Amino acid sequence: MYLNTHTYYSLRYGTIPPEALLQQALSCGVTAMALTDINSTSAQLDIVRFAKKYGIKPVLGVDFRNGAQQQFVMLAQNNNALQQLNKYLSKMLHSNKFIVPERAKYIPETFVIYPFQPSI
Repeated sequence: MYLNTHTYYSLRYGTIPPEALLQQALSCGVTAMALTDINSTSAQLDIVRFAKKYGIKPVLGVDFRNGAQQQFVMLAQNNNALQQLNKYLSKMLHSNKFIVPERAKYIPETFVIYPFQPSI
């Protein structure tokens, strides 16, 4: 299972449309995939809609970053957790100064993945 995939909604970092990402995943034999665009949830509805067509189980989340510096990836286990994750991201995006903390806020029914070491 891919745990960190990006579409062109990962502005300046992703280049692939949501459906093309699913097509590519299918060609690699992927049956489950986590969509984690950078600081964005914009592609999630498209991924959910198209995933059935490709027989891929979608897992939804966000790759939280400060610029290119990845802080963590958060994955939702269910719709309630996804709603809370969206509220968490929205609060950051609507603040006067967008800064993702080094450690994620605790949100029930989510998984948080931290980078093994900071990127350079």
